[in-house]
Amino acid sequence: MDHRKRFLDDDKFALHAGIELLEVTIGGAKVKMEVKPFHINGVGLVHGGALFTLADFAFAAAANSHEETAVAINASISYLKGVKSGVLYAEAEEISNSRKISVYSIKVTDEHSRLVASFQGMAYKKGIEGM
Repeated sequence: MDHRKRFLDDDKFALHAGIELLEVTIGGAKVKMEVKPFHINGVGLVHGGALFTLADFAFAAAANSHEETAVAINASISYLKGVKSGVLYAEAEEISNSRKISVYSIKVTDEHSRLVASFQGMAYKKGIEGM
């Protein structure tokens, strides 16, 4: 798991966005992001791109929790609740895992466990290279 953790620690965009990796399990992950002024969009809510990035990082951590490199081939998000401040969490759960394709469901919640967004991701397993 050490090499995979380094891989996630090297995710420059997630680091720039202020996302912190809390936990990685086989097929799952939990991350958090404290809302900062740079996360806010023109209408005073957390930008959809920030929410997508948070969920996508949890997805990447879960998809790469196995002994092989996985990359996204499809992702979608539904924004369910506007957020202005606080701490946001994204938790990824593996739904399906076959030889080459895995599917994940990610829930983005606020610090009161209210659902903010729902993200679905599909990953292609490239093999052990890069891990």
